[in-house]
Amino acid sequence: MTVEFEDIKITGVDTAASGGGDGSSALVDVVLTLSKSTPADWASYFNSRWEQHIYMMKRRARVSGGLLTIHCVPDELENDHLPELRKIADETNERYKAYLAQKERDDRREQERANAQKAEIDKLNNIKFD
Repeated sequence: MTVEFEDIKITGVDTAASGGGDGSSALVDVVLTLSKSTPADWASYFNSRWEQHIYMMKRRARVSGGLLTIHCVPDELENDHLPELRKIADETNERYKAYLAQKERDDRREQERANAQKAEIDKLNNIKFD
């Protein structure tokens, strides 16, 4: 019962959802689309890892659902931020696959334990009570 997980990739820019600057700065929210909506654990790991990630031009970014929003100057996105965002997304994909594999192993062990316990209890049916 191997759980299949397809890597989540950055697929484009949602220009309609991007913007929101107040005019006092060139920084705006650039909304990037992802290949699919992210599981909560995937998004949580990405967001946590992004907070820890350091590079020279780093900006605030966050994943929610099928979107990744970065607060940046639009001209910086392609060369400065996209490579870093992809790096963290790739790392998150690998980490999430490892998490799913461990969860599957743990679930299998728990099922085996429950089956063994049930077999032990079922043996009690062989006891003669009279």
